Amino acid sequence: MRHSTAYALTIAATAALAALAACGDSTGSGGEGGQGGGVELYCGDGFTDPDLGEECDDGDFDDADQCLTDCTLAKCGDGKVQAGVEDCDDQNQDDTDACLSGCLAASCGDGFIQAGVEDCDDGNEEDGDACTSSCTAGAGCGNGTVEGAEDCDDGNQSSQDDCIDCVAAACGDGHAQVGVEDCDDGNQADDDSCSNTCVINVPETFGCPGTAVDVDANSSATLGGDTALATNENQGSCGGDESPEVVYAVTTLEAGTVTFEMVALADDLDPVLYVKSSCDGSSTLACADASFAGGYESVTVPAEAGETFYVFADGWGGSTGAYLIGATLLSTVPGDDCPGVNVPITDYNDSIPVSGNTSLAEADRQGTGLCASPATNEVVYRVLAPLDGTLEIIVDPSYDASVYVRTSCSTASSQVVCAEDGLAGELEIASIPVLAGNAYYVFIDGWDGDAGSFTADFTLVP
Repeated sequence: MRHSTAYALTIAATAALAALAACGDSTGSGGEGGQGGGVELYCGDGFTDPDLGEECDDGDFDDADQCLTDCTLAKCGDGKVQAGVEDCDDQNQDDTDACLSGCLAASCGDGFIQAGVEDCDDGNEEDGDACTSSCTAGAGCGNGTVEGAEDCDDGNQSSQDDCIDCVAAACGDGHAQVGVEDCDDGNQADDDSCSNTCVINVPETFGCPGTAVDVDANSSATLGGDTALATNENQGSCGGDESPEVVYAVTTLEAGTVTFEMVALADDLDPVLYVKSSCDGSSTLACADASFAGGYESVTVPAEAGETFYVFADGWGGSTGAYLIGATLLSTVPGDDCPGVNVPITDYNDSIPVSGNTSLAEADRQGTGLCASPATNEVVYRVLAPLDGTLEIIVDPSYDASVYVRTSCSTASSQVVCAEDGLAGELEIASIPVLAGNAYYVFIDGWDGDAGSFTADFTLVP
Protein backbone atom coordinates (compact mmCIF):
# COMPACT_ATOMS: atom_id res chain seq x y z
CA MET A 1 0.00 0.00 0.00
CA ARG A 2 1.35 3.39 -0.94
CA HIS A 3 1.81 5.70 2.07
CA SER A 4 0.45 9.20 1.94
CA THR A 5 2.95 12.05 1.96
CA ALA A 6 2.01 12.92 5.54
CA TYR A 7 2.62 9.34 6.67
CA ALA A 8 5.93 9.23 4.84
CA LEU A 9 7.02 12.44 6.56
CA THR A 10 6.03 11.00 9.93
CA ILE A 11 8.23 7.96 9.32
CA ALA A 12 11.07 10.21 8.25
CA ALA A 13 10.67 12.50 11.25
CA THR A 14 10.67 9.53 13.63
CA ALA A 15 13.84 8.18 12.03
CA ALA A 16 15.48 11.58 12.29
CA LEU A 17 14.59 11.96 15.99
CA ALA A 18 15.91 8.48 16.71
CA ALA A 19 19.14 9.33 14.96
CA LEU A 20 19.46 12.54 16.96
CA ALA A 21 18.93 10.63 20.22
CA ALA A 22 21.63 8.16 19.26
CA CYS A 23 24.10 10.96 18.55
CA GLY A 24 24.01 12.66 21.96
CA ASP A 25 22.72 12.65 25.53
CA SER A 26 19.43 14.09 26.72
CA THR A 27 21.03 17.48 27.37
CA GLY A 28 22.32 17.83 23.87
CA SER A 29 25.98 17.83 24.95
CA GLY A 30 26.93 14.88 22.82
CA GLY A 31 28.08 17.18 20.01
CA GLU A 32 30.49 19.15 22.16
CA GLY A 33 34.11 19.17 21.08
CA GLY A 34 33.25 17.64 17.72
CA GLN A 35 32.23 14.33 19.31
CA GLY A 36 29.26 12.41 18.06
CA GLY A 37 27.72 13.06 14.59
CA GLY A 38 24.80 14.49 12.66
CA VAL A 39 21.66 12.88 11.33
CA GLU A 40 22.37 10.29 8.65
CA LEU A 41 20.37 11.14 5.54
CA TYR A 42 19.42 8.40 3.11
CA CYS A 43 17.17 7.69 0.13
CA GLY A 44 13.74 6.91 1.55
CA ASP A 45 13.85 9.28 4.53
CA GLY A 46 11.20 11.54 2.96
CA PHE A 47 13.55 14.52 2.51
CA THR A 48 15.03 15.35 -0.89
CA ASP A 49 18.78 15.88 -0.45
CA PRO A 50 20.60 17.14 -3.59
CA ASP A 51 23.95 16.37 -1.89
CA LEU A 52 23.07 12.70 -2.16
CA GLY A 53 22.11 13.14 -5.80
CA GLU A 54 18.42 12.78 -5.04
CA GLU A 55 15.90 14.24 -7.48
CA CYS A 56 13.00 13.43 -5.15
CA ASP A 57 12.25 11.45 -2.00
CA ASP A 58 8.67 10.53 -1.13
CA GLY A 59 9.65 8.02 1.55
CA ASP A 60 7.85 5.07 -0.03
CA PHE A 61 8.81 2.03 -2.08
CA ASP A 62 6.43 2.51 -4.99
CA ASP A 63 7.98 2.46 -8.46
CA ALA A 64 4.66 3.29 -10.15
CA ASP A 65 4.46 6.89 -8.92
CA GLN A 66 6.43 9.97 -9.94
CA CYS A 67 9.34 9.28 -7.57
CA LEU A 68 11.12 5.95 -7.89
CA THR A 69 12.61 3.97 -5.01
CA ASP A 70 16.11 5.10 -6.01
CA CYS A 71 15.00 8.72 -5.46
CA THR A 72 15.03 9.67 -9.15
CA LEU A 73 12.08 11.23 -10.95
CA ALA A 74 10.07 8.87 -13.11
CA LYS A 75 10.48 9.38 -16.85
CA CYS A 76 9.81 7.55 -20.06
CA GLY A 77 12.65 5.12 -20.68
CA ASP A 78 13.41 4.21 -17.07
CA GLY A 79 11.82 0.76 -17.38
CA LYS A 80 9.14 1.54 -14.78
CA VAL A 81 5.52 2.08 -15.83
CA GLN A 82 4.22 5.28 -14.21
CA ALA A 83 0.57 4.69 -13.33
CA GLY A 84 -1.86 6.98 -15.13
CA VAL A 85 0.91 8.49 -17.25
CA GLU A 86 2.54 5.71 -19.27
CA ASP A 87 1.00 2.71 -21.03
CA CYS A 88 4.32 0.86 -21.02
CA ASP A 89 8.07 1.39 -20.66
CA ASP A 90 10.49 -0.98 -22.39
CA GLN A 91 13.59 1.24 -22.03
CA ASN A 92 14.23 1.53 -25.76
CA GLN A 93 13.61 3.94 -28.62
CA ASP A 94 12.26 1.28 -30.98
CA ASP A 95 8.96 2.35 -32.53
CA THR A 96 8.42 -0.99 -34.26
CA ASP A 97 7.74 -3.00 -31.10
CA ALA A 98 4.70 -3.12 -28.81
CA CYS A 99 5.78 -0.05 -26.80
CA LEU A 100 6.54 3.20 -28.62
CA SER A 101 9.41 5.45 -27.61
CA GLY A 102 6.88 7.82 -26.06
CA CYS A 103 5.80 5.05 -23.64
CA LEU A 104 2.49 4.58 -25.43
CA ALA A 105 1.17 1.16 -26.39
CA ALA A 106 1.52 0.55 -30.14
CA SER A 107 -1.74 0.62 -32.05
CA CYS A 108 -2.97 0.85 -35.61
CA GLY A 109 -3.16 4.53 -36.53
CA ASP A 110 -0.18 5.73 -34.50
CA GLY A 111 1.94 6.23 -37.63
CA PHE A 112 4.50 3.52 -36.76
CA ILE A 113 4.60 0.03 -38.30
CA GLN A 114 4.59 -2.63 -35.57
CA ALA A 115 6.88 -5.43 -36.77
CA GLY A 116 5.13 -8.75 -37.29
CA VAL A 117 1.73 -7.20 -36.56
CA GLU A 118 1.04 -4.45 -39.13
CA ASP A 119 1.77 -4.28 -42.86
CA CYS A 120 1.72 -0.48 -42.79
CA ASP A 121 0.55 2.46 -40.68
CA ASP A 122 -0.09 5.82 -42.35
CA GLY A 123 -1.63 7.46 -39.28
CA ASN A 124 -5.09 7.95 -40.80
CA GLU A 125 -8.37 6.08 -40.82
CA GLU A 126 -8.95 5.98 -44.57
CA ASP A 127 -9.61 2.65 -46.28
CA GLY A 128 -9.17 3.84 -49.85
CA ASP A 129 -5.48 4.67 -49.78
CA ALA A 130 -2.33 2.53 -49.81
CA CYS A 131 -2.77 1.54 -46.16
CA THR A 132 -6.19 0.54 -44.82
CA SER A 133 -7.67 1.59 -41.47
CA SER A 134 -6.78 -1.88 -40.12
CA CYS A 135 -3.11 -1.35 -41.06
CA THR A 136 -3.05 -3.86 -43.88
CA ALA A 137 -1.38 -2.96 -47.16
CA GLY A 138 -3.72 -1.64 -49.82
CA ALA A 139 -3.14 -0.96 -53.45
CA GLY A 140 -2.52 2.48 -54.79
CA CYS A 141 -0.25 5.45 -54.93
CA GLY A 142 1.90 5.86 -51.85
CA ASN A 143 2.71 2.26 -50.98
CA GLY A 144 6.19 2.49 -52.51
CA THR A 145 5.50 -0.08 -55.25
CA VAL A 146 4.82 0.80 -58.88
CA GLU A 147 1.47 -0.72 -59.80
CA GLY A 148 -0.97 -0.55 -62.69
CA ALA A 149 -0.85 2.75 -64.56
CA GLU A 150 1.61 4.41 -62.13
CA ASP A 151 4.74 5.93 -63.65
CA CYS A 152 6.51 5.76 -60.31
CA ASP A 153 5.83 5.38 -56.58
CA ASP A 154 8.42 6.83 -54.21
CA GLY A 155 6.18 6.58 -51.15
CA ASN A 156 6.53 10.26 -50.21
CA GLN A 157 4.42 13.40 -50.44
CA SER A 158 7.04 15.68 -51.99
CA SER A 159 5.87 17.77 -54.95
CA GLN A 160 9.39 18.95 -55.80
CA ASP A 161 11.10 15.67 -56.76
CA ASP A 162 10.82 13.56 -59.92
CA CYS A 163 7.70 11.62 -58.83
CA ILE A 164 4.52 13.52 -57.97
CA ASP A 165 1.36 11.60 -57.03
CA CYS A 166 2.85 8.56 -58.83
CA VAL A 167 3.26 10.48 -62.07
CA ALA A 168 6.71 11.30 -63.45
CA ALA A 169 7.46 15.01 -62.99
CA ALA A 170 7.34 17.06 -66.20
CA CYS A 171 7.28 20.70 -67.26
CA GLY A 172 3.66 21.83 -67.16
CA ASP A 173 2.54 19.83 -64.13
CA GLY A 174 2.43 22.93 -61.93
CA HIS A 175 5.29 21.87 -59.64
CA ALA A 176 8.79 23.27 -60.08
CA GLN A 177 11.25 20.40 -59.83
CA VAL A 178 14.14 21.59 -57.66
CA GLY A 179 17.40 21.80 -59.59
CA VAL A 180 15.66 21.13 -62.92
CA GLU A 181 13.03 23.83 -63.56
CA ASP A 182 13.10 27.58 -62.87
CA CYS A 183 9.31 27.67 -62.57
CA ASP A 184 6.18 25.71 -63.49
CA ASP A 185 2.83 27.48 -63.64
CA GLY A 186 0.94 24.51 -65.05
CA ASN A 187 -0.53 26.31 -68.04
CA GLN A 188 0.11 26.53 -71.78
CA ALA A 189 0.61 30.31 -71.99
CA ASP A 190 4.13 30.98 -73.24
CA ASP A 191 4.18 34.74 -72.70
CA ASP A 192 3.27 34.93 -69.01
CA SER A 193 5.65 34.83 -66.05
CA CYS A 194 6.72 31.23 -66.78
CA SER A 195 7.35 29.96 -70.30
CA ASN A 196 6.21 26.61 -71.68
CA THR A 197 9.77 25.35 -71.21
CA CYS A 198 9.58 26.17 -67.46
CA VAL A 199 12.00 29.10 -67.77
CA ILE A 200 11.20 32.45 -66.15
CA ASN A 201 10.04 35.16 -68.57
CA VAL A 202 11.47 38.49 -67.49
CA PRO A 203 8.52 40.91 -67.23
CA GLU A 204 8.62 44.52 -68.43
CA THR A 205 8.02 45.68 -64.89
CA PHE A 206 8.41 43.93 -61.55
CA GLY A 207 5.94 46.26 -59.82
CA CYS A 208 2.22 46.94 -60.17
CA PRO A 209 -0.01 45.82 -61.84
CA GLY A 210 1.92 42.60 -61.25
CA THR A 211 2.72 39.59 -63.40
CA ALA A 212 -0.50 37.68 -64.11
CA VAL A 213 -0.79 34.09 -62.88
CA ASP A 214 -3.91 31.87 -62.89
CA VAL A 215 -4.36 28.95 -60.49
CA ASP A 216 -6.93 26.14 -60.78
CA ALA A 217 -8.42 24.27 -57.84
CA ASN A 218 -6.26 21.51 -56.37
CA SER A 219 -3.26 22.66 -58.38
CA SER A 220 -0.33 24.99 -57.85
CA ALA A 221 2.05 27.28 -59.67
CA THR A 222 5.70 27.78 -58.73
CA LEU A 223 7.53 30.89 -59.92
CA GLY A 224 10.92 32.43 -59.31
CA GLY A 225 12.75 35.73 -59.51
CA ASP A 226 15.28 38.09 -57.98
CA THR A 227 14.22 41.14 -56.00
CA ALA A 228 17.57 42.80 -56.76
CA LEU A 229 16.20 43.53 -60.24
CA ALA A 230 13.17 45.41 -58.88
CA THR A 231 12.53 48.76 -57.14
CA ASN A 232 11.20 49.63 -53.70
CA GLU A 233 7.66 50.94 -54.08
CA ASN A 234 5.48 49.00 -51.61
CA GLN A 235 5.49 47.50 -48.13
CA GLY A 236 3.33 45.17 -46.07
CA SER A 237 2.00 45.46 -42.55
CA CYS A 238 4.88 43.32 -41.23
CA GLY A 239 7.80 44.78 -43.19
CA GLY A 240 9.34 45.36 -46.59
CA ASP A 241 9.66 49.15 -46.38
CA GLU A 242 13.40 49.22 -47.21
CA SER A 243 13.72 46.50 -49.88
CA PRO A 244 12.62 46.22 -53.52
CA GLU A 245 9.77 43.82 -54.29
CA VAL A 246 8.34 41.76 -57.14
CA VAL A 247 4.54 41.67 -57.57
CA TYR A 248 2.32 38.87 -58.89
CA ALA A 249 -1.38 39.20 -59.73
CA VAL A 250 -2.67 35.72 -58.84
CA THR A 251 -6.24 34.89 -59.90
CA THR A 252 -7.95 31.87 -58.32
CA LEU A 253 -10.24 30.24 -60.88
CA GLU A 254 -12.32 28.38 -58.25
CA ALA A 255 -13.28 28.89 -54.62
CA GLY A 256 -11.22 27.40 -51.78
CA THR A 257 -8.12 28.36 -49.86
CA VAL A 258 -4.96 29.65 -51.50
CA THR A 259 -1.56 29.29 -49.88
CA PHE A 260 1.33 31.49 -50.96
CA GLU A 261 4.87 30.37 -50.09
CA MET A 262 8.20 32.14 -50.51
CA VAL A 263 11.64 30.63 -50.01
CA ALA A 264 14.92 32.52 -50.27
CA LEU A 265 17.47 30.66 -52.40
CA ALA A 266 20.46 32.15 -50.57
CA ASP A 267 21.30 33.93 -47.32
CA ASP A 268 21.44 37.36 -48.98
CA LEU A 269 17.62 37.64 -48.86
CA ASP A 270 15.59 37.84 -45.65
CA PRO A 271 12.14 37.18 -47.19
CA VAL A 272 8.97 39.13 -46.45
CA LEU A 273 5.75 37.91 -48.07
CA TYR A 274 2.48 39.82 -48.13
CA VAL A 275 -0.83 39.74 -49.98
CA LYS A 276 -3.16 42.65 -50.85
CA SER A 277 -6.59 42.90 -52.41
CA SER A 278 -5.41 45.55 -54.87
CA CYS A 279 -1.94 46.40 -56.05
CA ASP A 280 -1.72 50.03 -54.93
CA GLY A 281 -2.90 51.44 -51.63
CA SER A 282 -5.02 48.57 -50.31
CA SER A 283 -4.76 47.11 -46.85
CA THR A 284 -2.73 43.96 -46.32
CA LEU A 285 -4.78 40.73 -46.24
CA ALA A 286 -1.91 38.65 -44.86
CA CYS A 287 1.76 39.28 -44.10
CA ALA A 288 4.54 36.88 -43.06
CA ASP A 289 7.99 37.74 -41.68
CA ALA A 290 8.76 34.98 -39.20
CA SER A 291 12.09 33.71 -40.56
CA PHE A 292 15.51 35.28 -41.13
CA ALA A 293 18.04 35.41 -43.98
CA GLY A 294 17.66 32.45 -46.29
CA GLY A 295 14.30 31.59 -44.73
CA TYR A 296 10.79 30.56 -45.70
CA GLU A 297 7.45 32.39 -45.37
CA SER A 298 3.86 31.24 -45.92
CA VAL A 299 0.34 32.70 -45.73
CA THR A 300 -3.07 31.15 -46.38
CA VAL A 301 -6.23 33.09 -47.25
CA PRO A 302 -9.78 32.12 -48.33
CA ALA A 303 -10.45 32.61 -52.03
CA GLU A 304 -13.48 33.07 -54.26
CA ALA A 305 -13.74 32.01 -57.89
CA GLY A 306 -12.25 34.72 -60.10
CA GLU A 307 -10.68 36.64 -57.19
CA THR A 308 -7.30 38.30 -57.81
CA PHE A 309 -4.67 38.58 -55.09
CA TYR A 310 -1.61 40.80 -55.36
CA VAL A 311 1.31 38.88 -53.93
CA PHE A 312 4.50 40.73 -53.01
CA ALA A 313 7.89 38.99 -52.79
CA ASP A 314 9.82 41.46 -50.64
CA GLY A 315 12.74 41.60 -48.20
CA TRP A 316 13.61 42.85 -44.73
CA GLY A 317 16.01 45.68 -43.97
CA GLY A 318 17.13 46.35 -47.55
CA SER A 319 18.01 42.71 -48.32
CA THR A 320 17.60 41.41 -51.88
CA GLY A 321 18.12 38.13 -53.68
CA ALA A 322 16.75 35.19 -55.63
CA TYR A 323 13.66 33.30 -54.45
CA LEU A 324 10.94 30.83 -55.38
CA ILE A 325 7.31 31.74 -54.80
CA GLY A 326 4.41 29.34 -55.04
CA ALA A 327 0.62 29.57 -55.12
CA THR A 328 -1.53 26.51 -54.29
CA LEU A 329 -5.32 26.56 -54.52
CA LEU A 330 -7.17 23.83 -52.66
CA SER A 331 -10.89 23.17 -52.53
CA THR A 332 -10.26 21.61 -49.11
CA VAL A 333 -8.31 23.04 -46.19
CA PRO A 334 -4.75 21.70 -45.62
CA GLY A 335 -4.73 19.80 -42.35
CA ASP A 336 -8.52 19.60 -42.17
CA ASP A 337 -8.13 16.22 -40.48
CA CYS A 338 -5.56 13.59 -39.55
CA PRO A 339 -2.72 13.02 -40.21
CA GLY A 340 -2.34 16.81 -40.59
CA VAL A 341 0.13 19.10 -42.34
CA ASN A 342 3.76 18.18 -41.76
CA VAL A 343 5.89 20.81 -39.98
CA PRO A 344 9.49 20.29 -41.19
CA ILE A 345 11.51 20.86 -38.01
CA THR A 346 15.05 19.48 -38.42
CA ASP A 347 17.11 20.97 -35.56
CA TYR A 348 17.05 22.92 -32.32
CA ASN A 349 15.84 26.53 -32.53
CA ASP A 350 14.29 25.98 -35.96
CA SER A 351 11.32 28.37 -36.08
CA ILE A 352 8.78 27.12 -38.61
CA PRO A 353 5.97 29.59 -39.38
CA VAL A 354 2.58 28.44 -40.70
CA SER A 355 -0.72 30.13 -41.37
CA GLY A 356 -4.27 28.95 -41.94
CA ASN A 357 -7.96 29.55 -41.48
CA THR A 358 -10.06 27.23 -39.32
CA SER A 359 -13.35 28.71 -40.55
CA LEU A 360 -12.88 26.81 -43.81
CA ALA A 361 -12.21 23.46 -42.10
CA GLU A 362 -14.58 20.87 -40.65
CA ALA A 363 -15.26 20.03 -37.01
CA ASP A 364 -13.66 16.57 -37.21
CA ARG A 365 -11.94 16.32 -33.81
CA GLN A 366 -12.50 17.51 -30.25
CA GLY A 367 -10.06 18.07 -27.41
CA THR A 368 -10.48 17.28 -23.73
CA GLY A 369 -10.66 19.51 -20.67
CA LEU A 370 -10.85 23.20 -21.51
CA CYS A 371 -10.23 22.29 -25.15
CA ALA A 372 -13.43 20.22 -25.38
CA SER A 373 -15.43 22.62 -27.55
CA PRO A 374 -17.94 20.61 -29.63
CA ALA A 375 -18.69 21.44 -33.27
CA THR A 376 -15.69 23.76 -33.56
CA ASN A 377 -13.57 23.70 -36.71
CA GLU A 378 -9.89 22.78 -36.37
CA VAL A 379 -6.69 22.41 -38.39
CA VAL A 380 -4.08 19.72 -37.62
CA TYR A 381 -0.28 19.90 -37.86
CA ARG A 382 2.10 16.95 -37.47
CA VAL A 383 5.57 17.41 -35.94
CA LEU A 384 8.08 14.56 -36.08
CA ALA A 385 10.63 15.40 -33.40
CA PRO A 386 14.20 15.09 -34.77
CA LEU A 387 15.74 15.38 -31.28
CA ASP A 388 14.75 15.21 -27.61
CA GLY A 389 13.72 18.63 -26.37
CA THR A 390 10.75 20.92 -25.84
CA LEU A 391 8.31 21.81 -28.60
CA GLU A 392 6.98 25.35 -28.27
CA ILE A 393 3.89 26.40 -30.22
CA ILE A 394 2.77 30.05 -30.35
CA VAL A 395 -0.54 30.74 -32.10
CA ASP A 396 -1.59 34.28 -33.04
CA PRO A 397 -5.29 34.08 -33.98
CA SER A 398 -7.85 36.55 -35.28
CA TYR A 399 -10.46 34.76 -33.14
CA ASP A 400 -10.74 33.02 -29.75
CA ALA A 401 -8.44 30.05 -30.38
CA SER A 402 -7.51 26.97 -28.41
CA VAL A 403 -4.60 24.60 -28.97
CA TYR A 404 -4.16 21.00 -27.91
CA VAL A 405 -1.51 18.36 -28.65
CA ARG A 406 -1.88 14.60 -28.98
CA THR A 407 0.60 11.78 -29.40
CA SER A 408 -1.92 9.89 -31.56
CA CYS A 409 -3.84 11.94 -34.09
CA SER A 410 -7.10 10.01 -33.88
CA THR A 411 -7.08 9.16 -30.15
CA ALA A 412 -8.53 11.82 -27.84
CA SER A 413 -7.12 10.14 -24.74
CA SER A 414 -3.57 10.72 -26.01
CA GLN A 415 -3.90 14.49 -25.45
CA VAL A 416 -0.89 15.77 -23.48
CA VAL A 417 -1.55 19.50 -23.25
CA CYS A 418 -4.33 22.05 -23.75
CA ALA A 419 -3.83 25.82 -24.14
CA GLU A 420 -7.01 27.84 -23.69
CA ASP A 421 -5.94 30.96 -21.83
CA GLY A 422 -6.42 33.91 -24.18
CA LEU A 423 -9.54 35.70 -25.35
CA ALA A 424 -10.40 36.62 -28.94
CA GLY A 425 -7.28 37.78 -30.77
CA GLU A 426 -4.92 36.86 -27.93
CA LEU A 427 -1.97 34.47 -28.16
CA GLU A 428 -2.24 30.82 -27.19
CA ILE A 429 1.04 29.17 -26.14
CA ALA A 430 1.61 25.44 -25.69
CA SER A 431 4.86 23.77 -24.61
CA ILE A 432 5.53 20.03 -24.34
CA PRO A 433 8.59 17.78 -23.87
CA VAL A 434 9.21 15.63 -26.96
CA LEU A 435 11.30 12.57 -27.73
CA ALA A 436 13.32 12.07 -30.90
CA GLY A 437 11.48 10.03 -33.53
CA ASN A 438 8.03 10.53 -32.02
CA ALA A 439 5.18 12.25 -33.85
CA TYR A 440 3.09 14.93 -32.14
CA TYR A 441 -0.20 16.23 -33.51
CA VAL A 442 -1.04 19.88 -32.88
CA PHE A 443 -4.69 20.88 -33.21
CA ILE A 444 -5.46 24.58 -33.70
CA ASP A 445 -9.09 24.83 -32.66
CA GLY A 446 -11.47 27.44 -31.26
CA TRP A 447 -13.52 28.20 -28.19
CA ASP A 448 -17.23 27.41 -28.36
CA GLY A 449 -17.53 27.44 -32.17
CA ASP A 450 -15.27 30.42 -32.82
CA ALA A 451 -13.09 30.18 -35.94
CA GLY A 452 -10.93 32.34 -38.21
CA SER A 453 -7.46 32.97 -39.58
CA PHE A 454 -4.24 32.44 -37.64
CA THR A 455 -0.47 32.35 -37.84
CA ALA A 456 1.62 29.99 -35.74
CA ASP A 457 5.29 29.32 -34.97
CA PHE A 458 6.70 25.89 -34.11
CA THR A 459 10.12 25.83 -32.40
CA LEU A 460 12.15 22.97 -30.90
CA VAL A 461 14.43 23.99 -28.03
CA PRO A 462 16.88 21.83 -26.02
